[in-house]
Amino acid sequence: MKLAINQATLMKTPMKIFLDAIAKAGFQGVELRRDETFEYLEKYKVQDLKELLEKNDLECITFNAIELFSLCPEDKFKRILEYTERLMKIGNEISCDMIIAVPSFLKNLDIRPKKIISKTIERLKIIAKLAENYDFKLGFEPLGFPNCSVRKVETALKIIEHEELPDMGLIIDTFHYFVGEHSIEELESIEPKKLWLIHINDAIEKPYKELQDSHRVLPSQDFFNLEMFIKKLKGIGYDKWLSLELFNEQIWSEDPYKVAKDSIESILKLL
Repeated sequence: MKLAINQATLMKTPMKIFLDAIAKAGFQGVELRRDETFEYLEKYKVQDLKELLEKNDLECITFNAIELFSLCPEDKFKRILEYTERLMKIGNEISCDMIIAVPSFLKNLDIRPKKIISKTIERLKIIAKLAENYDFKLGFEPLGFPNCSVRKVETALKIIEHEELPDMGLIIDTFHYFVGEHSIEELESIEPKKLWLIHINDAIEKPYKELQDSHRVLPSQDFFNLEMFIKKLKGIGYDKWLSLELFNEQIWSEDPYKVAKDSIESILKLL
């Protein structure tokens, strides 16, 4: 597997330092976040970003993310399409060709599953037409929180395998996988060709229903059974990207070079 890191892990680090730190640590790929990319481009050009990636020998593997698109009001969805198209245009210039979409949270917990699925597919069809214009691929990531509209891998696969959608891939985040109450054995039911990216992380020890994104830690806490998770991934033939994604505010204030070094070492211990 190839190793990448999501920009959320070092959210407050300026782009130039962030890319330098992760390259020096040995990461091969990076997932850039939407807001941080747009913030960088307020002062710099897309060409500058391209040159930074090339200088550090880094591949931008995805943009994160088309957020909470599936059940939002139409006016918000229109704005989502606008920033999605902007990211795709940037991607064409920096050789990034994938963007991740994450589903909406539920305001009404009584909404019928069939309606959730049909609405999510309807919205993905619109995004897919946009993606086709820019030769972009769409990854879909279920979120494990109880109030997320799509929290199960099984449901996510049912959505992305719909006959009216182009080829789409599943993104699995270990945090959401375990919070979503999946067993490691369920990985065996996923065709490797449909599994496009793994976000890897651990969490502090808490009941799953109490875990929040800020509780993510490096893959060294041993709360999630990541060793067995990785073993199962290898068993089904997964050999694509493994990308560290944290949202831990304490880590944001630490030395980015040390965090990057500790990050890759914690992943390598699992491999």
